[in-house]
Amino acid sequence: MSVFEQLQQVLTSSDAEKEANWGEISSFYDICFPSDYMNFLARYGSGEIEEMLAVFRPTSGTDPCARRTSRLPADVLDLPEVNEWSDPRQAELYEPADVMVWGETVEADVLGWITTSGTPDEWPVAVYTHGGEWTIFDCTMTEFLLKLLTGAFEKNPTGIPLFGNGSAHFTVE
Repeated sequence: MSVFEQLQQVLTSSDAEKEANWGEISSFYDICFPSDYMNFLARYGSGEIEEMLAVFRPTSGTDPCARRTSRLPADVLDLPEVNEWSDPRQAELYEPADVMVWGETVEADVLGWITTSGTPDEWPVAVYTHGGEWTIFDCTMTEFLLKLLTGAFEKNPTGIPLFGNGSAHFTVE
């Protein structure tokens, strides 16, 4: 059983969003997105898991207030605390500008990918815990969500109590 199929067993949803125009979106962002993320959005859409973790959709719009997949804003990149890493070796390999944000939590944790590592399907997940540091997880977005919900990480990678719940519900925004 694939990771995505396993995730569908623990993450329920009553709705799904329309397919995105990935050609237009890739052109706008000047990158291709991971296939598991595109599959996730086709099945679930953008929205929230138990009102605690939001998953964003990329859009070709320019509304600065819209919650969408994006790079970290310039004013955030200028903050010195945003360049803190749990593993000092990662600070030598990555910069916050390498992160494409795909989600956030109610505790202000930032969820994204390091987009300078291999192909989109190989991008590791990066998590910035509020007031803390970046931690890299060598897994896809859907693997990250599955491990979060099933408690398969050594410890909770976020500040939210979804860790190890075993199941959750996704609500489309």
